[in-house]
Amino acid sequence: MPRTIVTLGLILGAVSSALFFAGCGDSGDGQFANEATGEFQVEVINAELEPVQTIAETYDMTVAVRNSGDETIPAINVTVDLPGLDSNLAFAYGSQQQGLAMNQRPVWVLEEGYPKLADTTGRGGATTTNRRTFEFGELDPGDTANMVWRLTAVRAGNYRLGFQVGAGLGPDTTAVNASGEVPSGILPVRISDLARLTEINNRGEVVPLSPEDQARVEDQQEQPEPLYP
Repeated sequence: MPRTIVTLGLILGAVSSALFFAGCGDSGDGQFANEATGEFQVEVINAELEPVQTIAETYDMTVAVRNSGDETIPAINVTVDLPGLDSNLAFAYGSQQQGLAMNQRPVWVLEEGYPKLADTTGRGGATTTNRRTFEFGELDPGDTANMVWRLTAVRAGNYRLGFQVGAGLGPDTTAVNASGEVPSGILPVRISDLARLTEINNRGEVVPLSPEDQARVEDQQEQPEPLYP
């Protein structure tokens, strides 16, 4: 009798384990089972980030996209990175310094409560499990999503900030533009560690130089090597 009980227990344990792991597999494969699949037409209307910046100053990155198709986009999203700089996080670069517990270092710090849609108030809720991807919900045909990231520059250098637009978080849901390609873009930015220069305007007020004049003054100063990470 004891041997029978032990044998039965082993069989039941094996069956339970098999069902458990099968359930785990189904859960992973079916994570996006309710998300509409296919290609969704998306038009990038505008993408902006101040091209000449100064450390410790705050700037808004904006990306506006329109659902140019006939179906509701299940989860409009944007993935951000710094191409070629080993960035596993949005707005960061991979440091080559040895011995670091975490080699990702920020170029910009994202303000708390961002990103969010421009016409919303309160805190944003756009983060996903991918720390470079931000999701903004459904987008009906003909509607536009105006997305805003509020960033503070913390590292000097010349950067190319890349973004790519998606229509869903599952592997079978993609966004395409009129050419049939994934909507994407590059925003070149130069961050200076020099203080923001000022001038006196015609009314006797002290005002900051325009970004163009700031860049012109900085270009006149001797720089021994380019400001790259």
